[in-house]
Amino acid sequence: MATRLTLRPKKRTSLSTGMLLVLLGFVSLTLSRGRDGFDRGLFTGACVAFMVLGAYLLGSGTFRKPTDEGSGDAWLPSRDER
Repeated sequence: MATRLTLRPKKRTSLSTGMLLVLLGFVSLTLSRGRDGFDRGLFTGACVAFMVLGAYLLGSGTFRKPTDEGSGDAWLPSRDER
């Protein structure tokens, strides 16, 4: 049988990486405060990108649906009487 490749990170990895990206967003926001012109736009854009990606990883690590690897089929009421 072919194995199914999943691209979702593990819960522990997504929580720590998400926190790191949010912190990098705060650092880039702080660095953009004293700049002007292109530098400020670069740091502000990096801040937005880091924060959005970090929020996605934190959300996917926090609200992950439990997977039932033991059975591939979902429960059906019609199979109760068997």
